[in-house]
Amino acid sequence: MHSSRQRNENNGTLEISESASIVLPRSRFGRTLTTTALLIAVLLIVQCTTSDPNSNDTSITATANISPTAAPTPTSTPGPTATPFATPTAIPAISTVTPPDDLQRGGVLRFAIPEGPPHSDPHLTASSSLASWGAGLAYSRLFKFKTALNGSSTVDCDLCASWEQSAPLTFKIILRDDVNWQNIPPLNGRPLTAQDVVYSLNRQATAGYANSPLLSNITEFTAVGEREILIRLNSPDSEVLEKLADSHARIVAKEAVEVNGDLRRGPTIGSGPWIANEVHAETTHLIANPDYYDDQFPYLDGIDVQVIPSESVRVAGMRSKVIDLAQASRDSITDARERFEEIYYWGVENPAAGVEVALNTNRSPMDNQTVREAMMLTWKPGEFRNEPGTTDFQGSPFGVSGMSLGLPLLNAQWSQPISSFSHRFFDSEAANTLLTTAALKPTDNIIIKVGEFGQEYIDEANEMAAGLASVGIRAEVERVSTRVFGDEVWIAGDYDIMVGAPPPISSTTAYLFAVHHSDGPWNTTGYSNPEIDRLIEAQAREYDSAKRGDMLLEIQQLILAGSHRFIVKTRTTHWMYWDNVNDFKPYTPRGDTDFLTRVWLTSNE
Repeated sequence: MHSSRQRNENNGTLEISESASIVLPRSRFGRTLTTTALLIAVLLIVQCTTSDPNSNDTSITATANISPTAAPTPTSTPGPTATPFATPTAIPAISTVTPPDDLQRGGVLRFAIPEGPPHSDPHLTASSSLASWGAGLAYSRLFKFKTALNGSSTVDCDLCASWEQSAPLTFKIILRDDVNWQNIPPLNGRPLTAQDVVYSLNRQATAGYANSPLLSNITEFTAVGEREILIRLNSPDSEVLEKLADSHARIVAKEAVEVNGDLRRGPTIGSGPWIANEVHAETTHLIANPDYYDDQFPYLDGIDVQVIPSESVRVAGMRSKVIDLAQASRDSITDARERFEEIYYWGVENPAAGVEVALNTNRSPMDNQTVREAMMLTWKPGEFRNEPGTTDFQGSPFGVSGMSLGLPLLNAQWSQPISSFSHRFFDSEAANTLLTTAALKPTDNIIIKVGEFGQEYIDEANEMAAGLASVGIRAEVERVSTRVFGDEVWIAGDYDIMVGAPPPISSTTAYLFAVHHSDGPWNTTGYSNPEIDRLIEAQAREYDSAKRGDMLLEIQQLILAGSHRFIVKTRTTHWMYWDNVNDFKPYTPRGDTDFLTRVWLTSNE
């Protein structure tokens, strides 16, 4: 166990509430877990001279809205849907990590994020803030992700010791025998059982719960004794283990739920590496679990998470060294690095997020394949630029360089390279040739509807209109409030060309069925290709990773050839951090932030 850790005891149990805190003993770096007061004091001073260009409010505000709302009573797993990663034929070994030779254990990592969770129940919100950076870190999952430096991820065991596919639609999972609930009433450190896991998964699968779609293809969870779980599927599902590793698939305890009827206001009692010591709307304090099954992790004593909506305030906290790392824009990070060479940054690109463009094939002239190809040739999305390959900045592990087809992919080898896109864009001469062939009249007026998600969306729409104008196509940009964009434009399919945010779907198969299948509820472009439909259905049933990857590459080629939907500029999350923060590698497949257990600090004094 970590010799630096202590816990307050009362009859052998940790006494933790949502309003009280456990103060860690001062670490070798002279810090305590409770840095909030210091942060606020410093930032109140900085705010007098610092402002956020995108916001008039530079105060530290709470974004959470925690209220005791009764949740529906969990029922049986809901019926399956057609949203069926792993090759479930082998039993993977538990991952082992060799600590670095210069590892210094202890210390508290202080970081700032722009948005907090709405409450503390992981099954009742799809918030990534709760699951990835908040109190959700106190919970374990059956599986977790193991991510390589190229960004590709595989499924690994968390609570499980082993698993096998015992039948075409049945998975048998054996739990570890050394996992206990955190030593907090009413759990009091008792062993975690198969019955606990089954209860939690059934609760998550309750119809109407935010994260129930993850488990919609599972028809039954069964506990066999104390350590064995059987999972039965409705249909073959190539992503079943991936879904069980999703950051929202947290294992909670029935006793904890029964305290308040749900977990919106806690108590947060899990079996994971972190204990939610103190939870507020604007702050979450986590301490290392002294009874975690893997006693080499976490390396840190604790984590102090600050929700700070204002980017300028987050950056000011970094410059004042009351924050160790923070999310910020690349421009802000670059400015800070000009003054502080000890500040590093890391960018992680998400090919499934960013600025999406869709062409409505149900409307003229976009119903003409040649016209759509010509339109694309007038645009220069993402400017085909690559991120700098500096030693302190990592660009996209997928190598898409600012463009993608929107698919959330775990394997970097399953993504189409930038070379697949380049010949389809920014060639006005070729565009004019195609338009002559299609006999498109220059008088045709195209409406580009853009959601007001940010200036980059507006800029992209205007650039697209200018590109169309260069070949004689009149295009008008119409800005639409985000309040109505989803329902009145995106879902309704009321657009010629649409510029907006892609659907928030983390599953490859779910995305393909919803957006690109002919019968998909979100196939608002109206594009239909029987071969795409066949491949979508086939890859959903394919457990062989290599074969599935080939299908996904072919699907993307066909989507691209259809010239109707793509992401013109992918979203990159940028982090800035001081040089005393080690092994910070923020790859977060499906919101997984297990890498935080391997972060460690060196003294910067």
